[in-house]
Amino acid sequence: MSSLITPSSLDPAYPTFPVLASIGIVLVLLPAYWHFKSGNIGTILYIVWTFIGNLNYLINSIAWAGNLHNPPWFWCDLSTALIVALNVAVPASSLLITHRLCSIATIRQVNISKSDSRRTKCIEISLGMGLPALAVIFRVMVQGHRFDIIENVGCWPSIYVTPVTIPMVFLPPILINLVSMVYASLAIRAFLEQRKQFSDILQSTNSGLTLNRYFRLMALAATEIICSLPTSIYILVTNVRTGLHPWISWEDTHLNFNRVEFMHFGWFKLYPRSWILINLSRYMLPVGSFLFFIYLGMSGESGAFYCRQLCRLARLLGFAGPGETSPSASWVGRPGLGAASQLQSLPPFATTVPVISFTKETPSAEFYSIGTHMMRGDLW
Repeated sequence: MSSLITPSSLDPAYPTFPVLASIGIVLVLLPAYWHFKSGNIGTILYIVWTFIGNLNYLINSIAWAGNLHNPPWFWCDLSTALIVALNVAVPASSLLITHRLCSIATIRQVNISKSDSRRTKCIEISLGMGLPALAVIFRVMVQGHRFDIIENVGCWPSIYVTPVTIPMVFLPPILINLVSMVYASLAIRAFLEQRKQFSDILQSTNSGLTLNRYFRLMALAATEIICSLPTSIYILVTNVRTGLHPWISWEDTHLNFNRVEFMHFGWFKLYPRSWILINLSRYMLPVGSFLFFIYLGMSGESGAFYCRQLCRLARLLGFAGPGETSPSASWVGRPGLGAASQLQSLPPFATTVPVISFTKETPSAEFYSIGTHMMRGDLW
């Protein structure tokens, strides 16, 4: 593996990102108990992928803080594959949630059998895990070299932007967002068409939801549509305008494949916009964790659960604490509240991660975004 010897410098903002990513990991895991127990696959996958993304960036930001050392290949291969998978994983998780939201809004989930429920969950798991796996496989077709190392950031995927890259990398998030938009729109329409009787409908379905809570969830779905789809289209248009390299052959694209490109921190001082874009993308993951906790982890019953766990921890550490209190209105474990669990699991938005693309011989300047909510431009 080649190396690039340059004056290393630490990011002045360090350790802001590692601290926020660590807090984000904790916050996204705190309400995970209820969502795993409720069996809402879309929310479970959102928690899992957000946790993995935060952990991946946390490790990289610590390991490559102020240095450009040669990494173990197996780690950067895994790390960059995870970054590419997030391109589809987070939008796919949101798609599964909006689909479930639409099913509840149109009253298609009343009195479903256990076999139908198991089949639905198997399909959701297959989509939530299979689509990101396909994204990683497709990325290999346009992977110009092994990976990149960015000082203070760590491992970064290599993408050789050609016309083949558009359907392999850029279109899947857009298509997923379009389908998600359809489901969210149908759910909103169902609410508007039946808004006068919607409280009675919610009661008849034993959902345990109030009209106000359902409306709040609809607002979250609308936010996802407004933010994700236009941004994904902008990402595609921006990359096309920066210019596409011609697709010649597999051999040409993967020429000198095992090389590693290094980018030191000083390079981004010349191009601050690129550094801002990278940091915006990284910070979106902990921000998404914070918002996820605010929306889904701060209800009354969750507060009682946190207090109970703190009491248990205090006893384990040898401190005396008040008696445990059980949540008085927990929506998990109560008969007939499966739909409520599903509805309360809509994340606010998906996260994004841009990827720097290099030509086969010289560093180039294209960015593309992993996820749905990051704008990017060319480096030069």
